[in-house]
Amino acid sequence: MSVKRECLTNFDDIYDKTTHYGRYQLYMLILIQYAMITSAGNYIFISFASLKPSCGDSNLDFNNNKNPCDIIKNCPVNETKSYFDSLYQENDFICPHMVNGPYQLQTIQAIGSGIGAILGGILADKYGRKWITYIGCVIMITSGIVGGLSTNVYMLGIAMYGMGSSYGMLIDASMTLASETVGPKYRLIQMLGFQWSLALQISSFIAYLTGEWRKYLLSINCLAVPLLILLLFWEESPRWLIQRRKFKEGCEAINRINKWNKCSIKFVDEQLVTIKTQSEEDKSKTFFIHHLISTIQLTKYTLVLLLSALTVELCIAVFIFDVQVLDGNPFINIGLYGLLRVWVPFLIILLEKSSYIGRRFLFISSQSFSIICYLIVFILTFIDTPIYIVSLPIIKTIFALLGGIINSSIFFTIYKQYTMELYPTLLRAIAVGSFGLIERIGGGLASQLIILNNYFGRGSSVGVTIFIMFLSLLTGYLFLPETKDKKMVDFCGKDVDESQTPETLLPFKDKDDGKEE
Repeated sequence: MSVKRECLTNFDDIYDKTTHYGRYQLYMLILIQYAMITSAGNYIFISFASLKPSCGDSNLDFNNNKNPCDIIKNCPVNETKSYFDSLYQENDFICPHMVNGPYQLQTIQAIGSGIGAILGGILADKYGRKWITYIGCVIMITSGIVGGLSTNVYMLGIAMYGMGSSYGMLIDASMTLASETVGPKYRLIQMLGFQWSLALQISSFIAYLTGEWRKYLLSINCLAVPLLILLLFWEESPRWLIQRRKFKEGCEAINRINKWNKCSIKFVDEQLVTIKTQSEEDKSKTFFIHHLISTIQLTKYTLVLLLSALTVELCIAVFIFDVQVLDGNPFINIGLYGLLRVWVPFLIILLEKSSYIGRRFLFISSQSFSIICYLIVFILTFIDTPIYIVSLPIIKTIFALLGGIINSSIFFTIYKQYTMELYPTLLRAIAVGSFGLIERIGGGLASQLIILNNYFGRGSSVGVTIFIMFLSLLTGYLFLPETKDKKMVDFCGKDVDESQTPETLLPFKDKDDGKEE
């Protein structure tokens, strides 16, 4: 049946008349988690592909020679030991001339990821979220398969760039799409779909089963092939369509989503034309990075989220990309990192149900906890004697992991959620993409910060990390509003301050309905 011809002024009013969460949103959540398996698998590929073999021949001494190519060359074949057949062990691929090849490949992937994030954000705001997500998925699968079939390191480098760029496009565009097609009450639930807890465990298990880098890449990417069909059933963001003043297409998308959710209510175009949108001259406008600081309020938000984005990968990059420095099986190390984060979504859902705990509390408390953990690591760095019966390295590892897990799970989710809720619809994807680029810069900065230890003494890298985290915490405390259960900002312009902005800028309090037109 058609709903009464009641005109709407805000897109989120649609969910109040239909449903905030239904089968369609659940379908999106499942596919997002499905896509994360390959996305995470490609991302940590180099963690396994760079594993160095060891030699079991007691007559040979490699203590002073850490070159994996020399170890492979001089060690008897039946004495070479490895958890995984890495790039080093394939004849004439990177050995003997490209000993640092895996790390250079990782840099190429990181560059591709940053470019993909920016490009994907711009294109998603200009042409829509659905098809940029789909293109990212195609590039992800194709690049991964090409990488697995590559005949030389240069071909693999091109594939790694493609895998990186697809990560930026697929993740950032689909994250925006998922947030825009769910009601305010469950917006954070959809964001949990981008957690890698399960994906890291599955990727590690596949690496263990395949035991070789080519088989791993082919397996992890062929696993995602069904997505090329399943993603076609997603709808373009009706919120984005309306802001582009494509009211007919937006209405059709809304009604198809309602059909998925077994909701009999149908909307007509006339009900949507009254939703506040961008001005006529802005409806086809292409937004770029500089628009993130086009107003004082947006500039404040951008400063907070830029600093926050820096910390996300900065805190965990060394752990993820150098798993062999940890004791034990590398598959277990990566899988354990995912397993230790399984509880996070359940905790966030539990806290989300509380009327006393909002976005600000989770942002401030999670970043504060991570800072405390890293401060403990920083202090213990200057202590040389064991404490009681537990060695200092174990204590430091525990607190480093705790701080990294909280930062990369709870804090990551809330920071991303703020990005979705504070920026206008036609600027939202470029905001996600821009901060995604900053995340990659943070990951690259981590390895450079370690060099500081050689010049300024041990603990320097941790100290700089803590300082950046503290700036994120301080600016967040000063500038971030409460946005839980508030309507998303749909447009920017001169009248934002009088209409949409209060919905997300005011504290945890309902706005006077009489102020809405």
